[in-house]
Amino acid sequence: MVEWLQNNANIISAVSSVAMLVVWIIYLQAFLGGYRQQVRAKIVITRAVGKTLGAHCFISNMSYQAIYLEAVIVTLEYDDYRASVRVTDFNLADADRPSDPRMETHQGPLHSGNQTWIGTFDKLIDRVAENQGVRPGDFTASGRSITLEVMVVADYLSEDLVVGAKRRFLAEWTGDTWLVSPETIQTEQIRSRSDRRRLARLLAEEGEQAA
Repeated sequence: MVEWLQNNANIISAVSSVAMLVVWIIYLQAFLGGYRQQVRAKIVITRAVGKTLGAHCFISNMSYQAIYLEAVIVTLEYDDYRASVRVTDFNLADADRPSDPRMETHQGPLHSGNQTWIGTFDKLIDRVAENQGVRPGDFTASGRSITLEVMVVADYLSEDLVVGAKRRFLAEWTGDTWLVSPETIQTEQIRSRSDRRRLARLLAEEGEQAA
């Protein structure tokens, strides 16, 4: 055995080197995967404080670093009807406008671990209705189910494209009250480059329309 080891020392050394290299490659891939997981953006959209249309919708930044919130877009689906409305800014009457314009919008930095409130679900439905020229309350008058998709678009330091997240909520009439439930357990993170380019184009188009 000793003689065999001596005769094949070079082969054994080469195999050991290759095995060690493979181990280090696997370790490096695991490290890089964990690092990418840690530094990429994660935005959470939740229903809180109740389960009716009066429940509140929050956006939380669970990323490692701060995000800059660019837009919040609510899409309402009602039978064959579908409409998307940007609700980034508060819908305030002139008399209620604060002296600090930063208090009129959700747009701006959201630090890691912080959250922002975008309204109750009934008010989000009303925002879409008013934007589309529909009287508030008309969507809920029939008792037919309503789907709301809340989508967030933001900038993130370690990304060269905007990042995003979305979550769908179903509002159903139970006979005596409306109940709102998320359609998915978790918020869907918009990660593919093609989808993020689409978000960037959406912001650009909205900017051109506003100009």
